[in-house]
Amino acid sequence: MNSMEEGEEVGKSGKSASPKVVKKSEVGGQKSEEENNSKTEQQTANSKLPTEDNMEVHHHPNVEKKNFKEYVLEGLMIFLAVLMGFIAENIRESISEHKRAAEFARSYYEDVRKDTAALHAAMHFSKQKSAGLDSALIVLHHLTGKPKEDTALYTQLALSASVVPFDPTEGTYEQIKSSGSLRYFNQRLVSLMNSYDVQVKRTVKREDNDLKFILDQYLPYIIKNFNSEIPFDYRFLHHISHELYVIDRSKNNMRQMINYVVDLKIERLLVEQQYKKQIKISGEVLSELKNEYNLGDE
Repeated sequence: MNSMEEGEEVGKSGKSASPKVVKKSEVGGQKSEEENNSKTEQQTANSKLPTEDNMEVHHHPNVEKKNFKEYVLEGLMIFLAVLMGFIAENIRESISEHKRAAEFARSYYEDVRKDTAALHAAMHFSKQKSAGLDSALIVLHHLTGKPKEDTALYTQLALSASVVPFDPTEGTYEQIKSSGSLRYFNQRLVSLMNSYDVQVKRTVKREDNDLKFILDQYLPYIIKNFNSEIPFDYRFLHHISHELYVIDRSKNNMRQMINYVVDLKIERLLVEQQYKKQIKISGEVLSELKNEYNLGDE
């Protein structure tokens, strides 16, 4: 009885402690719905796959074959493009080389001008020295034994052991040669530049020979026969305060003196010959540079 009553009470209240019972019809309905959804998705996927009806067929485009003239025209255009690039590069290099040559030309022009001025100064000194040697020879050939003749020898031989060397300016020319820039200049100018350089070496060598003779032969003789205090007075005090005398005034010694003076004169003449050649070539170089690069004295 008690159990029945309890069952009735539960029924009345609508509550139950046991799990909810799911009907078979509901379970079957859920499965049917899932199957339908799965079929629908499959149909949608299948509809996206290409079929024989909707599959596109890709064909390669028909390429029109070029005739011989078109190939020739294309080749000609490529050739012209390369040629124009080559010409443009050559023009650029030519402008650059001309500018570089103009810079070298101006610098070299200034070097030759300085050399020319130095040559004229050396030539002027050489003329003075030669004139003194000529006067000394006259005195030596007419010696009478009078003391004033000793004074005359000192006076005329004052410059005999002196030199004013030609010191060429070769910086620009050496730079032009070492950098291979001689090709920037025309052939006539290159020939003149080379000739000038050769003549510079000859001039310097001739001067070296003159100086060697003075140091090795002439000066030792002068020291033995003349008062060395006189050259000191002449050069540094600008007045003579010591006795002018010749130690050995014998005939043989005077003849030896004549020989030394004549040798000095010969050396001077040989040096002057090189000076004249150098001045001549320098004038030609300056003239060519002026005409080629519109240079002038500033």
